[in-house]
Amino acid sequence: MRADIICVGNELLTGLVENTNSGFLARRLWSAGISVREVSVVADDKHAIRFALERALDESDLVIITGGLGPTDDDLTKETVADIIKLPLILNEQWLDKLERFFSKRGIKMPANNRKQAMVVEGGILLENQRGTAPGMIVERAGKIIVMLPGPPQELQTMFDNQVLPHLADNNKTSLTAVKTLKCIGIGESMLEEKIKALGKWDLPPISYVARGYEVDLQIKGTGEKEDAAISINKAEKILLSVLGDCIYGSDDDTLAGRVADLLKSRKLKLALAESCSGGLLSDLITDIPGSSDFYRGGLIPYNSELKTDLPGITKEFLNREGEVSAATAQAMAEGVKELFNADVAIGITGVAGPESDSAGNPVGLVYIAVSAPGVSESKKIKLGGGRRAIKERSAQIALDLLRRVLLEI
Repeated sequence: MRADIICVGNELLTGLVENTNSGFLARRLWSAGISVREVSVVADDKHAIRFALERALDESDLVIITGGLGPTDDDLTKETVADIIKLPLILNEQWLDKLERFFSKRGIKMPANNRKQAMVVEGGILLENQRGTAPGMIVERAGKIIVMLPGPPQELQTMFDNQVLPHLADNNKTSLTAVKTLKCIGIGESMLEEKIKALGKWDLPPISYVARGYEVDLQIKGTGEKEDAAISINKAEKILLSVLGDCIYGSDDDTLAGRVADLLKSRKLKLALAESCSGGLLSDLITDIPGSSDFYRGGLIPYNSELKTDLPGITKEFLNREGEVSAATAQAMAEGVKELFNADVAIGITGVAGPESDSAGNPVGLVYIAVSAPGVSESKKIKLGGGRRAIKERSAQIALDLLRRVLLEI
């Protein structure tokens, strides 16, 4: 099965809203063995939607359209689909009742234009929206499948995973393509390729390299019947794991923060953080993990020397001797916050995010990261390029990886 993705919305074309839906859908489709032919973004314009949809239907078996299902006059997706496949829009009384109850519970009279969201393509499958007022729809016509999804990511993702994917699985018993992504960190894209090329002739599925900051994704693409594709992908994965070892931290939807969380929970360890140049970004990544309160004690952002001295073991004399940006200070921050928060494991990060060197002459991008864990103290000096945001993001990634590697040894 081959798919096209069409994202509808003026806000996507002007850059007011970032288009995250296309990436989410593409990943989900490839992992389900459905190849994506093209992703397009079009305006809230009936002619533009029609042109994109007709072209997609000519080329693919499945078309997924996001956005344009709202209550206003510029929401035109349903009307355009109904017009192309020559089916009427009809009122779904059950959804209308749900909408009226939705507004009533909030003490608001339902605006008349919301009635439009209860209009569905005749014969289509209505997709329940648990997080919003716009239902999705699946319409099948002349051997083609059209899926209409709301634009807000939190609505789209739940609807797609819980309702659309099971439907597509029933219609895609065999597959020409399957994809598995291995998540790598601590090794550059070029070095990854060298290690894989050193294996000699590669008779297994082709591999694509996708660099993401300090991480690199390896996409393995298997072809053939589903079972054959899965077998070839598994063989490739085993070989890559034997060569790359702990440079691979997970696969597909795994995240580095999620992997660290799993290790902390399995070892029943509590974490604390002291971040300077990363500005709390590492804490943000950790607390994005559901259940992080089970292992995360808390963190501090001592962004200047006065606050650093609030940590146990750090005095003005210590900072004058060692410098605010140094391996010793990063280690002292980790030890100090671990004591302060009564944690088992801690990270200290200090560095220069720029855009200019600090008062001590340390260059932009110089960062020290330290981990303090039971029986282990490790620190790392790194020199990063890019702007402030890039330095902060990569510092957080590297800190997570250093912690991951320490935890693997405990």
